[in-house]
Amino acid sequence: MNLTTITLYLLAILTQGITVFFALIASKKAPQSHRWGWIFLSLGLSLMLARRINPLLDAYQTGHYHLPDAVLSLSISSLLLIGFVGIHRFISRIRSDNALLSALSELDPLTHAYSRSEILYRLSTEIERHLRTSRPLAVLEIDIDHFKLVNDRYGHDVGDEILQFLTQQIQLLLRATDHLGRIGGEEFIVILPETNEVSALSIAERIRTHIEKQTYLTITKSNAIQITISIGISTTPSRINGETSGQLMTNLIKQADQAMYEAKNTGRNKTSSWHEMNQNGMINSSIK
Repeated sequence: MNLTTITLYLLAILTQGITVFFALIASKKAPQSHRWGWIFLSLGLSLMLARRINPLLDAYQTGHYHLPDAVLSLSISSLLLIGFVGIHRFISRIRSDNALLSALSELDPLTHAYSRSEILYRLSTEIERHLRTSRPLAVLEIDIDHFKLVNDRYGHDVGDEILQFLTQQIQLLLRATDHLGRIGGEEFIVILPETNEVSALSIAERIRTHIEKQTYLTITKSNAIQITISIGISTTPSRINGETSGQLMTNLIKQADQAMYEAKNTGRNKTSSWHEMNQNGMINSSIK
């Protein structure tokens, strides 16, 4: 009887100790705003652990062992551990779901490029950095030439495959610091931090010529499709003229869009720079 009581007390102490240990780990991993809750929980469990030890010491000193109290102590400690595990799993599940929702909101579901809202957010971030550091920033707007004909001839499923294929090919050519996003339909934006106009032209041409040389074989392998793209380029001005980040972002997107349409209107499968167009009075400045 005495051995059973001692064993139960020791198991209660061990179980309570495990719960305290897990609570301390959780407090370190918790967000700063919620850490205090886990810390207080750890302190409370630690105090309860001290009370688990007292009955065992009293039994040793007096020789009186209370089996019902030992059973109750182990039961309480076990329930606390089970409850803590349940709470931890629930919080982990919420974190996992939140991470999934965050990823879904960041990525375009079809191409897995950044979504429209995410690429615009990243552009605003890069513009803020440009305003602080005056480091150059370039934007490419990319559009598939005659994409409607692809959908009309092969169907929208094949059109979706082409969009996925294009995204994969562009990402192969980008740097780790660059950002690719789909802004709608067959239109994409590429953000090139730390990139001046000359470098942006080089990168854009590398992308354009690479896509021009690729042949996409559809999933059914019944059609081999080649596509071309038109690219418009805009870059931040060499001087900051008091523009806000919102104004600068609007201008960059508008200028890249105008340059892209200039490339389309002058034959497609071209790269066009807004600044070169502007210097030449909107005369075609495309390069091929």
